[in-house]
Amino acid sequence: MARKVVRPIKDPLAKKKMDQFRQDLEHEVEHGIDHHENKMIYIGFATLGVFAIVLYGAWNIQIF
Repeated sequence: MARKVVRPIKDPLAKKKMDQFRQDLEHEVEHGIDHHENKMIYIGFATLGVFAIVLYGAWNIQIF
């Protein structure tokens, strides 16, 4: 397998743009992670609510 060679960026403008790109990418990844966590929390509470409703309904029917 070929080894990837990382060369330092010599152009100051290119280095500045690359650093800005990395910062923007890191910010977007953090935003995406936060959004995903919030969505999973919502889904968890919704599932818990549905489960509680089903248990309450089963308790009131008293099949056994």
